Amino acid sequence: MRLLSWLFPIDRIRPEDRWTVYLLWLVGVLQGFAQAQAAATVPFTRSTLGLTEGEMSLVLAVTRLAGVGAVLFSWWGDKKGRRRPFLVAYLLLIGASAGTSLVSTPLAFTGLQSLVRLSTAAVGTLGVVLLAERVEPTVRAFSIALYGAGGSLGAGMGLATLPLADLGPEGWRIPFGLTAVGFLAWPLLVRRIDESRLYSPAGAAHSRPLAQLLSSGYAARFWLSAAAATLAAAFSTVALSFSTERLVSDVGLPTAAAAALSLGGGAVGGLGFFVGSRLADLIGRRGTTILAFGCMAVGGVGVYRLDHPAPLALAIAVSTFGSFAYVPAGASHRVELFPTEFRSTAGAAGSYLAMVGSALGLAVGRLTIDRFGLADTVTALASLLVVSMVLTWLLPETKGQALEAVQPDR
Repeated sequence: MRLLSWLFPIDRIRPEDRWTVYLLWLVGVLQGFAQAQAAATVPFTRSTLGLTEGEMSLVLAVTRLAGVGAVLFSWWGDKKGRRRPFLVAYLLLIGASAGTSLVSTPLAFTGLQSLVRLSTAAVGTLGVVLLAERVEPTVRAFSIALYGAGGSLGAGMGLATLPLADLGPEGWRIPFGLTAVGFLAWPLLVRRIDESRLYSPAGAAHSRPLAQLLSSGYAARFWLSAAAATLAAAFSTVALSFSTERLVSDVGLPTAAAAALSLGGGAVGGLGFFVGSRLADLIGRRGTTILAFGCMAVGGVGVYRLDHPAPLALAIAVSTFGSFAYVPAGASHRVELFPTEFRSTAGAAGSYLAMVGSALGLAVGRLTIDRFGLADTVTALASLLVVSMVLTWLLPETKGQALEAVQPDR
């Protein structure tokens, strides 16, 4: 019981904040389900669209670049409040993902998945800011971990629907179509998601969030944190995007077995959300993030170097643990590094640069996967995580930081 209480301190969340925390968990589930489909269904969409692995890598790279639109949502959030742009971005996410089930050309697929990536970045950034600005510092990382865990559960549900994509040449459309269930949550979100406690219309009326960020004393923090996330994303996106392809096409597992292996390893690794959140509150954001990057590198390379189910499951668990532990530690660190006036914009700009890193990793994949193979490409990209560890260590520690205490330059 003590261990459960330590991992899940739900009773420490104020009653008035619980609707926000629980609904953001629900959003995480639906967001994770929608976001997972592009990578999970690669073997099937690639075949229907007539693309090679390298060409599919380029398509996925282009979708990441569209995430620049998330900066506009977060600029809106810093100027007019977090709630409304968050709700609009959520609606766009569900509509674009469900609409992908109707496409028949690579161009249409790329366009709608670009909107999915844009809206995912906006929902994720604004959702984390909403949480961070409502809950107490002592449960900030845990609340963000719950949101991340919802995303993981949704991604797992997306993998669980993978056998539907194997029902026939057009079966991949079914998992994408199922994302339309997210429309059912819209009325509840509109009624129950409240505005941030820290947002002030008076304080934001004459602000220029992006210009303030880049010209302030916080600019160095921004570039360090953004660079660390960008390099990590270059590795993790390639490793994740082709994991199903690796298990099905390279290792030779049946689709259902590949989904079960990913779900099993991911379920064990899912403890990373809660262990990571508690470690972030105890030993700090920096140390936990560095530990997470190390697990991502070791486990991720293992997925592409090992061939038997048992060690593959262990590698998936280690890699997933690191990825999940990074979510609360990294997200808490980012929101605590910047003041309220441009916190949302800093988060979105950093997320976009991470998407650029994802696109660059996939662009490298376009040049190297068909020539050298998936395993060598992923192994080479893992070296970027070492650089991310160093950059993270150069950032200030923010454990227990009261957000009101972070003030912009005057």
